[in-house]
Amino acid sequence: MEVMGVCAICGKPGIMHTCGLCGRNVCSEHFDAAHSICAECRAKINKQKWDIPP
Repeated sequence: MEVMGVCAICGKPGIMHTCGLCGRNVCSEHFDAAHSICAECRAKINKQKWDIPP
């Protein structure tokens, strides 16, 4: 889902994507469109050894 706002990670304004796990609105740079999750959730998943493919 895309909305206008400010990225919860970097503070950049513009079109935001909503993370499917945590619900944060993040910019394209911090959104993994293939998995519909933000960069922080992806990092947590990878750190927990639930590795998901790029």
